[in-house]
Amino acid sequence: MTDFAESALAAAVSSPPSPPADHVASGQDGDNKFQKAISAWRTIDLTSMIPSLDNTASEIVQYQRDSTVQRKELAQKTKDFRKLDDTNKLSEIKGLLKAYQTFIDLLTNHSKSTNSAFLQVYSSLSEAPDPYPLLEASVDSLLLSEDTLPKITQENEHLQKSVSRLTSQLEDTESRLETERTARKNLEEGLETKVKDVETSWAAVLEVKKVNWEAKEKSLEEKVENQERLLNEIKASYEVNQRLGQSENAEDGNRGHVTSAELEMVTSDLERTSVRLAEVEARNEQLRIELAQSASQVPSQPALALEDEPAYMRLRSENSSLLRKLDAARVERDAKKRDLDTKLRSLEREIGMLKEDRDSLKTKVQKWSDYEDVKQELEVLKSIEFSMGDEDETQDSGLSPNVPEPTGNGLTGKAKGETLEQLLLARNKKLSDELTILRVSHQDLQSRLQTMQETLSTTNAELEKAQNLVATLENDLTNMQNGVSAYPSAPSVAGTYTSRYPQSAIGQFASRNRRISPTSSIISGFDPRTPMGSTPVDVLRSGEPVGGGSGILPMITAQRDRFKKRNSELENELSESHRTVSSLRQ
Repeated sequence: MTDFAESALAAAVSSPPSPPADHVASGQDGDNKFQKAISAWRTIDLTSMIPSLDNTASEIVQYQRDSTVQRKELAQKTKDFRKLDDTNKLSEIKGLLKAYQTFIDLLTNHSKSTNSAFLQVYSSLSEAPDPYPLLEASVDSLLLSEDTLPKITQENEHLQKSVSRLTSQLEDTESRLETERTARKNLEEGLETKVKDVETSWAAVLEVKKVNWEAKEKSLEEKVENQERLLNEIKASYEVNQRLGQSENAEDGNRGHVTSAELEMVTSDLERTSVRLAEVEARNEQLRIELAQSASQVPSQPALALEDEPAYMRLRSENSSLLRKLDAARVERDAKKRDLDTKLRSLEREIGMLKEDRDSLKTKVQKWSDYEDVKQELEVLKSIEFSMGDEDETQDSGLSPNVPEPTGNGLTGKAKGETLEQLLLARNKKLSDELTILRVSHQDLQSRLQTMQETLSTTNAELEKAQNLVATLENDLTNMQNGVSAYPSAPSVAGTYTSRYPQSAIGQFASRNRRISPTSSIISGFDPRTPMGSTPVDVLRSGEPVGGGSGILPMITAQRDRFKKRNSELENELSESHRTVSSLRQ
């Protein structure tokens, strides 16, 4: 495991050719983690730990077998001990306790060995990091190195070829530099000799020309002086002649012609002399310039030769540095190209997904293209609904509203004049008013329902009492009819009949029903014409006819039928009231 981790670590460290600056810190942290993990697992030394753990495991298995055997033996001894008598138990208890003690010692030794093995493994593994992420990172780095190894080998071969090419170019350049240096030295020596020869020749020429120019200058200066002197003499003679009289005009005219011709000749000579003097001065200046150029050209050539050599060395160093930068830039370009290829593929996938989403959204938008029309129709329907609700309410309240004519877009004048929010607020207010009214009516109905339930309960109680009274009355009448039919001439027998109902109950019933109808008198069994203290049974005992007729049983049966009919009607009404209550509760 350690060898594999070290190899993976070496591959991970050597795989990146030129890591960027921002990943250096993370790479150092990863190297530190790998180094710490390798040192921790090296100190654990699984190769020596596993055999010791194997021995411990075999001991644990042996302990388990021994404990199982001893536990069975101990259980058997315990069963045998329980079967013994009290006298025998006292003699056998020492052996049983010894067996328990040996079993406890075995368990103690087993737990000690297990605890020591566990603590040994835990102490060695507690400080070791989890190898899974490290192995995963090493596998990833190994796969990455396998992917990048061919590219790195190709780049290495390319760099070696470029290095060999550059070394050959450097050797050629150095050889050419040596030849150029020797040629330059020879050229400089030849130039120095040539310059010296040219200087000597030019110096001789200049000396000769200088002498000639000085002689010409002197002759020309003498001529100029002579001409100036002659001119001054002529001017003086002319002034003298002007001061003399008119008598000498003719002679002066002839002299004037002569002097004027001489003067023209002198002026022409003077002009030619001045022109030539200017040409000589220009030539002199040109020769001076050429002399200065030739004098400055000779010492400048060795200076240029001295400055050219370090410049060439500087250019050569710059060229080598630029070549190295070019190689690094080429490697970086290849890495960026790979990154850009991966990003381009991911972007192409994203673009495909976005195109699919765009197409689906376009289809949805095309499906929902009539949203504005539907929205407008919904607004129209809402406004019409609210306006119709207002009209229905005004009609229900008994008013006669002026029905507005619909406009061109389907809206009424009110809906067009008011916004949808105002219509909603008005509708909400009206619905809240209706809700309060319905709540009040619901409370009234609940109170009425409660009173109806109370009256229904009282009516049911009275109905039960009346049914009981009717049953007793029917029984009494049947008994009485049977007695009358059996003994028609024995008033003493009738006088011996006593009622099962006390006088107080009948009196209370009579007092509760002060205004008694004939039907109720027949049902209850007494006549209102009789005094309050007498009962129908007393009347029957006295032999007087009840109700003014002789056949009372048909009347009672008819009244019973009517009462049953009324009871069924009351039950129907009760069921209807129950249905009404349930509907109101819903």
